[in-house]
Amino acid sequence: MTRRMLIAGAVAISGATILGAAPSGQAAQDQASVFRAGADAVTVEASVRRDRRPVMGLKVTDFELLDNGVPQEITDVTYEKLPIDVTVLLDISASVTGTVLDELRRALRQLRADLGTADRLKLVAFNMRIRRLMDFGEPASVTDSALSALAGSGSSAIFDSLAVALASPFPTGRRQLIVLFSDGQDSSSIIDAETLLDVARRSTPTVAVVLASSPNRPASLLRNASTRANLTVGDLANQIASETGGFVATITTGDNVTSTFRRVLEQFRTTYVMYYTPRGVDRAGAHTLEVRLKKPGAEVRARRGYVWR
Repeated sequence: MTRRMLIAGAVAISGATILGAAPSGQAAQDQASVFRAGADAVTVEASVRRDRRPVMGLKVTDFELLDNGVPQEITDVTYEKLPIDVTVLLDISASVTGTVLDELRRALRQLRADLGTADRLKLVAFNMRIRRLMDFGEPASVTDSALSALAGSGSSAIFDSLAVALASPFPTGRRQLIVLFSDGQDSSSIIDAETLLDVARRSTPTVAVVLASSPNRPASLLRNASTRANLTVGDLANQIASETGGFVATITTGDNVTSTFRRVLEQFRTTYVMYYTPRGVDRAGAHTLEVRLKKPGAEVRARRGYVWR
């Protein structure tokens, strides 16, 4: 399948409904997806931190959730109970070589070691092409072989690669994290930044962007008609993170890639998952979400919305 066909599928999926059965009781903990609009229920993740540290021990009564501005009743909240799927997107274009690749190999081996027994890892490398190096559930030997074979070359299709990852089908009952590692500047994607952000709004995974370059460069070297054509690398990364409830980490000279990846996983793991049945709002169309604490003093990061048809 060509990259153009993959991207066409991703854009088509971005307009699809995110559907599933409504969770209840223990089944909600075992079967609920990371973020799902179903016949009766929606699940939303929220990271709560104070002074950069996770706030633990919160209950349903500590949160407020608004759907299209209307307060909703949260029926359940879980914390660190669902297994995690981590998809790592590795930029291996010509600008990612030498010591950077060596650091990446060390960081990914440590990331694999940090996952729990029920967690899973998937590796995808991209330059102007998108290649799956290792799928969920494959043995560690596959990871080692894939990492040893990494070599930087060619241009960089960041937008296309992230769109395909976001629109891929995911199983229920597991939380989904996509970690994008890149120098951040797209040079060969078919889709533009505006389309990528639309896919992000309509898909389920949380995205963490790890930038190994200055965030002030243009997000893309290609000229197109997108209204977001003037976005910088940092602007686009922050918008994707905000839409998906994720975060951005910028690596500068001397920073440790391994510790950055470990911090990304820890921050995602220490996240609340809440469930509610929408009341007082139309089901169809785009919904804006707002999650906050009843008592101020902590930062709450959650997905900004979802689409239900």
